[in-house]
Amino acid sequence: MEVTPRFRPPRGWPWFVAILLVIIVNISLLGYQQGECVDYTTESGATSICTSGPALGIAGTWILAIVSLAAIAYFTRRIVHLARAQRE
Repeated sequence: MEVTPRFRPPRGWPWFVAILLVIIVNISLLGYQQGECVDYTTESGATSICTSGPALGIAGTWILAIVSLAAIAYFTRRIVHLARAQRE
């Protein structure tokens, strides 16, 4: 009796999804800017000032970037490990 091979999806798909989620979170958090404007009246003699920057602040942006790179490196390592295990 001949057995037909069953389709088995690659076992690395959860790691690919995790990488995509990290990228989506980074785009949503790093793409958002905050700012404020201080308007003075002309009688006060001061000039109006506007500032803007990342919503997480500079330190938060760096922390998010470092954690995201570490997570993507780990997920990629898991994918490579699974691919090597399937070859053997």
